[in-house]
This record gives sequence, structure tokens and C-alpha cells, in this order.
Amino acid sequence: MIHIFHGFLGSPEDFSFLRREDVVLHDLYEMTTLPQISHNDILIGYSMGARIAMEIAHLNQYQIKKLIIINSHPGLETDEEKEKRRSFELTVLEKLKTMSKEEFLSYWNALPLFSHDAPLENIPEERYRKSAELFDRFALSKQNNFLPEIATYKEKVLWIVGLKDEKYLDIASEKILPHDIQVVSLPGGHRLFQLQTELKELLQNEGIL
Repeated sequence: MIHIFHGFLGSPEDFSFLRREDVVLHDLYEMTTLPQISHNDILIGYSMGARIAMEIAHLNQYQIKKLIIINSHPGLETDEEKEKRRSFELTVLEKLKTMSKEEFLSYWNALPLFSHDAPLENIPEERYRKSAELFDRFALSKQNNFLPEIATYKEKVLWIVGLKDEKYLDIASEKILPHDIQVVSLPGGHRLFQLQTELKELLQNEGIL
């Protein structure tokens, strides 16, 4: 099976273009426990969803077929990095709790990270109300540093980045490539699921689909 995990404020429909009989599109907002997988399964995660995929691979001691990471972070290494990140996360959480959906989306879409992407729109109010809990639950500051494991099992890892996503392109260059992990780029920003044709072709060429 192929398990796909969308990003923050996203939905399983973001990856509907990859849907087929052996694909499971997980909904982070409805996920109460991490899914059970087998050694023949493939994990594909985007951004926050990729961090969840890394967690699942870790818990299963990389008894998986393949781990596909799309524009994500392998984990913060120092307490200083975690403190800086947590400060940002607390700011976001406060906005999620006090802003209307429209106000928050305006703020979120305007972040430099998403300057090359189409804005997120039409998020159901019910899902927005759950966003603060989701953001805090899977916060990067709380995530383990998975880089040592990723380097150890590099033959099972494919790292995908957007050429216009300077932040995550730098992460791939500085943290992933030095470990001889396969990195592939697409001509987009952070929200690479918006490049449906290019992403699908890449996964097909890599033998994932």
C-alpha cells in the first residue's frame, strides 16, 4: 500500500490526483492514532505530513519499502533551534485561536515560504477550528531529529524539494545531500502538490506509482 499524508491546513484531496486502489489518502485532522503499516508499504508525506511519515518509519524501524519526503524538515538538532521554532509556533497558535479563518489564511498565505504558491482557500470552518490542536500536536519543535536514521536508511529515502522554495532547498542542500540521500527537485515553491502533473510524473519515473 501507498500511504499519503497531506500538510497543515490541507486535506486528503490535495493528493487526489494520485488516487488508485493501492493508495490510502490519510486525513491528519481525523487521525487519532498513527496507521499500521507493513514492510511492503510506501510512505509519502508533504511538509507536516512528511514529519508524520518520518515518525511512522521510525516507529517501524524502517521496515518499509520507501519513504518519500516532500518539502519537509528532518528535525531540529539543538535546543536553541527548538526554542526559536517554538517561539514561532506559539505566535501561530495564538493567531489560530484568536483570528477568524479568513484573517488567518490571509496571514498564512502571505508568509515568504508560500510566495511562489497559489493561496489556500475554501477550508471548511470545522477543520479550521481543529487546526490549532493539529499544529501543536505535530509541531516541529516537538519532533525528534530523524536525520541520523534517514542517513542510515538512505537507500529507502527519496527527498523532493521545490526549486523556488529557498528555505527547504537550503535544508536539502545542507542536511540531506551531504549524507548521499537522493534528492530530486521540481520547478515549484513549497506547495508542490499544486504541481500535479510534474509530481505524478516524478513518482512514476522513480517507480513509486
